[in-house]
Amino acid sequence: MRLRKLVAAAVPLPALLGLAVAVPAAAATEPLVTLADNAAPLIDSARTGDVAADRPIAAALSLKLHNQQALEKFLADVQNPASPQYHHFLTPAQFNAEFGPTQAEVGKVVSFLEKSGATGIEVSGNRQAITFTGSAARLESAFHTRIGTYHDRVSGRDFFANDAAPAVPADVSGVVASVVGLDNHAVRTHSASVRPNVVKSVTPPVLKTAHGTSGLSATGSGVKVGFVEFDGYQKSDIGKYDSTYGLSAGPVTTVPVSGANYDSSPGDGQVEVELDIEVVHALAAAASDYVYEAPNSSAGELAMYQKIASDHTVNVVSISWGACESAEGASAAKSVSNAIATGTAEGISYFAAAGDDGTTDCYRQTGSTAKSVDFPASSPNVTGVGGTKLSVTSSNGYSSETTWNDGNSGGSTGGGISTVFAAPSWQSAQSTTYRKVPDVAADASPTSGYYIYSAGTWETVGGTSGAAPLWAAFATLQNQIHGGGLGNLNPKFYAIGNGSSYGTGFHDVTTGTNSLNGTTGFSAGTGYDQVTGWGSFKGSGLSGLIG
Repeated sequence: MRLRKLVAAAVPLPALLGLAVAVPAAAATEPLVTLADNAAPLIDSARTGDVAADRPIAAALSLKLHNQQALEKFLADVQNPASPQYHHFLTPAQFNAEFGPTQAEVGKVVSFLEKSGATGIEVSGNRQAITFTGSAARLESAFHTRIGTYHDRVSGRDFFANDAAPAVPADVSGVVASVVGLDNHAVRTHSASVRPNVVKSVTPPVLKTAHGTSGLSATGSGVKVGFVEFDGYQKSDIGKYDSTYGLSAGPVTTVPVSGANYDSSPGDGQVEVELDIEVVHALAAAASDYVYEAPNSSAGELAMYQKIASDHTVNVVSISWGACESAEGASAAKSVSNAIATGTAEGISYFAAAGDDGTTDCYRQTGSTAKSVDFPASSPNVTGVGGTKLSVTSSNGYSSETTWNDGNSGGSTGGGISTVFAAPSWQSAQSTTYRKVPDVAADASPTSGYYIYSAGTWETVGGTSGAAPLWAAFATLQNQIHGGGLGNLNPKFYAIGNGSSYGTGFHDVTTGTNSLNGTTGFSAGTGYDQVTGWGSFKGSGLSGLIG
């Protein structure tokens, strides 16, 4: 529930191509091509009218990558210890030269947008995405579909969406993979939750002892961590947490995306942002933090992931905001996944919360009890993190873990099977055609939740939103120990899980289910399962197996 510099990060188009001129779209005299996977998610929705013609809509075009098969092979080889490519990650310039859209292709698309009357046109630094704004009437003309207002019969939410899959001129379709933002059906939500009845909150000393990281000669120093956020935070809260636990923390820097910066007046998501940062500080305080803040929209989401990849500032990314796949939509999910694949090829490691609604990930977003998984945890280049309930000894040592499932009123770890992404090769032993999640897990139960300082008060927070930054913190320590970026760690995790060293690196969680909202889920068991993945990390043990 819940984007290597070639030009610079996101370059305002006027600096490149001159000011966009709002002119009427040209008559559609050339052949049109319908964009696959771009139909809006209109299941259980009723059209209630037309969007006002002058309503401004922020949207984005995701451009096609070149040599897709070669990219997939590189992503496999760069994580294969037997390959000469192992951990030889690409620079941004190398990625752009081999796989990115050309400047000529960008120019073709920009010309199309200008003729369509789009304004605020902005090209991502790696040329993979172009964000823009247009009135509903101009976007209807440009993409040859009406845009209507809809009412979701299940959730009761009103939204706007394109009535049909968009179409573009044939020469543009050869460059453009998808258009996102013609609907606002998906709203990315966070899974952080504050609840009473706490058994024992986890603090930095508890986490370091229980997960065995105290003996690692690493603090996160020299590593840069990125946070995907759609709200703001207060540095004073982070400072209070650090000083309370004697943490020597690195700098925390906000990175605005598409003009968003929520820090002067954070909203309801403040607890999420501060949870993410403070949990990383619990294990890897000395890292430098970069908090990316973007508009909570499909265009904003794509711009953020593309900026993360094109900036190539960070080594590890923590993600606690997401949407169920059906609400996200296939076109938006695949566009963001391409941005993540770009960052992965450059050595960035991504960790995302698997959601808090069991196998019914859409429930809190749309009210649907159909089985679904959370995105971006389902992206093949992301480590999806599920949730457990952690028990520790009186001396803070590890005692046990069970599946986190507090029932319909409390939530449960997300897990299941993607309907968008095929199973990656490293998941073949799990007998699946489509990607399974989660991959790993960590504490997420509010009754054993994370004790954090947010909005001027101490509180205990749970959800897989806490589990994802904990794994990101562990990966941050590994970046320092191993002297550089590690990219997608899933191939390594699955190789360990399927091998004889499994018990050295992981706590296997074997009890509980993620059944929720009247829908039968999966059961935890020995080894991998779609409840807690391979389980939680044994700090020193798993560290010794990563190289």
